[in-house]
Amino acid sequence: MNEKGLSKNEIITQLARSTHGKLEEYLTIGREAAKTEPAFFAHLIAWNRQKGQVRDSKVALPIVALTTEAMDPEFTENALAHLTLLNPRLLLKAYHFALDVRDKKLLGGRMGQLHRLIQGYLRNMESNPPRFERTALQHRRVLMEMYRLTHTKPADAIRPFILSRPADVLSKRKGGPGGKPMEYPKGSLFEAVANLRNMSALEAAGVILTRKIPFLVAIGALGDKAKDPDLVLALINAMSPNELVNNTNMLDKLGMKNNSALRGAYQAALAKVSDSTANLLKTTRAIENLEDEELQQQLRSVQEKQIQKSVGIEGNWLVLGDRSPSMKYSVEVAKEVAGTLAKMVKGKVWLIFFDQSPMTVDVTGLSLDQIKKATRHITADGNGTSIGCGLARMLDENIEVDGIAVVSDGGENWPPYFHDVYGRYCKKFEKEVPTYLYLTNGDVDRFSVNMRGAGHDLQTFDLRDKTTDFYSLPNLVQTMRASRYSLLDEILGTPLLKLADVYKNPELKSVSA
Repeated sequence: MNEKGLSKNEIITQLARSTHGKLEEYLTIGREAAKTEPAFFAHLIAWNRQKGQVRDSKVALPIVALTTEAMDPEFTENALAHLTLLNPRLLLKAYHFALDVRDKKLLGGRMGQLHRLIQGYLRNMESNPPRFERTALQHRRVLMEMYRLTHTKPADAIRPFILSRPADVLSKRKGGPGGKPMEYPKGSLFEAVANLRNMSALEAAGVILTRKIPFLVAIGALGDKAKDPDLVLALINAMSPNELVNNTNMLDKLGMKNNSALRGAYQAALAKVSDSTANLLKTTRAIENLEDEELQQQLRSVQEKQIQKSVGIEGNWLVLGDRSPSMKYSVEVAKEVAGTLAKMVKGKVWLIFFDQSPMTVDVTGLSLDQIKKATRHITADGNGTSIGCGLARMLDENIEVDGIAVVSDGGENWPPYFHDVYGRYCKKFEKEVPTYLYLTNGDVDRFSVNMRGAGHDLQTFDLRDKTTDFYSLPNLVQTMRASRYSLLDEILGTPLLKLADVYKNPELKSVSA
């Protein structure tokens, strides 16, 4: 940390590594970042909405910004505008985080602003009853809590969609006024969902398609009837790109695997995913969770198109994984890093495991499950630690890379030493190659000391004593760049938002879906 506080690169690396599901981990570093680099932090919120793969950061960072005293009104409005883009479930999560922050006396007088924001959010949805009804179908309990917490009275036109719930009718509960069964507005989505179970398969399929009933809502309403091939076909055709990716496994269990018509419909629907903003990392996770190799391959094709559409990470990359004794964790993290890079990088990716000698695998284009299969016999049982031997192999074979990721405890104790080889490597290819260290628990970190002692730049992701999961590692990987300052330029070049922009621009509002 410098005398003025965190640098911009430190802000990115510290916030990117926060553990999934723990919003409070964004608080300490985030508040310092918002205080020392308020303009950069505001642009980081905007950049993260567009490029970030982890929803927790989109929930937490705007709230963190609101804890900063004497913030420029433009930056405050930017934070509020980004909260408005969240779907109801995530906005409620942000509100609860704000309540926790307020209890710690960090939010100041901004709780009132957040109350008014949510009231405006609800009133804006109420202005379009059909859209409100569709939202209530998926987020009814969340909306009820938002009304209650902000002491907001639902408009008369939308009250039936708040008071009604398909579960009451499906289970024949007497949840209405005076203990009477719930009644739904005639022709409403709620009525359509409640009646699905009583329809023939073809009739229910038609309703699902024409009314665009969300997948999970339809599944819950249909019960065992959901396994009917005609219904599964309708579900596939009605699913959004994100629903298709997230529920591929469930579709497989509903009979898609053994039905050629259903598989054909699924393949056709995948085109929607390729052309959408569906989460690339969720596609990757869906591939890993599937057992059907043909479905895996189809999703990999979608994945490739998603990568081509994304900005991605430029250049060729080298991942060096420590396989010296007690480095089992580093071996697994190196596979995760390589697997994520292989799907984000537009060039080639090499994975080299090292002890005193290197073991090289070209993982270009491979998915994580393929990488794990190819490296299943590599274990942490080597001798000594020479981080430089992997780069030395690349130097000897005249292979040029644009970025290097090292996964190790940094306990380098055997030549060739990385900082020596790195100096020769940079001289040969006439460029300084950005180097990132994923620092794990273990020995004393001599690697970082040697690199900085030799005057070489090093970015460190400190994973020591942290739970590193599927969400946090890819979030770190996506911040790596072959050009040292290109990510900073990307972030600062992302425009801030105003509340008026959010409500006037339907393309922005669709992000919260």
